[in-house]
This record gives sequence, C-alpha cells and structure tokens, in this order.
Amino acid sequence: MVKLEKVEKYFNRYKSNQIHAINSTTLKFENTGLVAILGNSGSGKTTLLNVIGGLDKPDKGKIYIGDKKITNIRNSKLDKIRNLNVGYVFQNYYLLNHLTVFENVSLVLRMLGVKKKEEINERVNNVLKMVGMYPYKNRLSSMLSGGQKQRVAIARAIVKNPNIIIADEPTGNLDSKNSIEIMEILKTISKKKLVILV
Repeated sequence: MVKLEKVEKYFNRYKSNQIHAINSTTLKFENTGLVAILGNSGSGKTTLLNVIGGLDKPDKGKIYIGDKKITNIRNSKLDKIRNLNVGYVFQNYYLLNHLTVFENVSLVLRMLGVKKKEEINERVNNVLKMVGMYPYKNRLSSMLSGGQKQRVAIARAIVKNPNIIIADEPTGNLDSKNSIEIMEILKTISKKKLVILV
C-alpha cells in the first residue's frame, strides 16, 4: 500500500517563478492494481511519481510505503526502503549500452548484495522470459530496438521483486504496436503488484 497525506511540493519556493507542483494531495493506493496518472505536460505527474518513490522529497505532508513513513527520514534509510520496495521504468530506458541484456538486469541484484551466481541466473532468466527477452539475453543493449529496450527496463525493475512498480511514460518513445505490448506486460505485473503509471 502507498498512502499520501496532504503532500505539497514547490519548485523555486518564495521566488517570482515559484511553481506549486503538488497541491495538498491525499491519495491511497492498494497493494495490487494498475493506477494511471493523467494530465497535461507540466502538470506535476512526474514530480508526483518522484515523491511517491522517494526520489524527491515533498515540502509538506506524509508519504507511507507499506507501514513505513518515508518523509522526514535519513537518506540512507530512505534508500534502503526504496531499493527494497520500488522498481522504476523510465521513458528513456537508462540501460548501459556496453552491457548485455543479462548484465543490465543482473546489475540490480548485485547492487542489492545478491552474490550467489545460481540465484542471479535464475532470477534474471525468469524475468527475461516473462518480458519475452530471454532469447536476446547475450545481446548488447545498444543493439536492441526501442520496444526491446523497454522490455529489458521492465525486467530490470521487477528482478528485485519490489511491491511497487513506478512507470514514467514507459511507452512515450514507442510505436503503437510496442506500446500495446508493453502495456500488456504492465497489466500482467499489476495482478500481483502495484503499478503506478504516468
């Protein structure tokens, strides 16, 4: 569950160009399901995702992930909560082009301290099969199409088995066929996890 209570976020506060990006927002998301956040460009959608996921801090209000309050805590504690609970899928993929598909996904587990090669292989191969990228696991990321890169980005987000997937315009750079396929993958994931989508 994710809960926001009267969250406020400003940019350039108390200046002539102040932007009130999030205005006293209270929301509650259940443990599973697909939630879409819609709005015009510049309306604060990505800012809302960033404060929900702990990438940015609100100026006021409280945010809970599960039973843990993530506002007003030390950055190291917030990083730990975020790393265990949240997976990110970005519009621009953010894959490392010099690494293979398998290496890009396994990097997340290594960063979390998973050391057993057998466990890494099993978890990475399972998520690559789930998103249809297992046959390409040894291919360099630079050699993939846009749709394939986004599938790898989704695999990278779910390999650590987080409770929440945050997807910021994951189909923004894709054609309609790939967009539909990516949305179907996210819908499948949302049966067991919370997927928050802009």
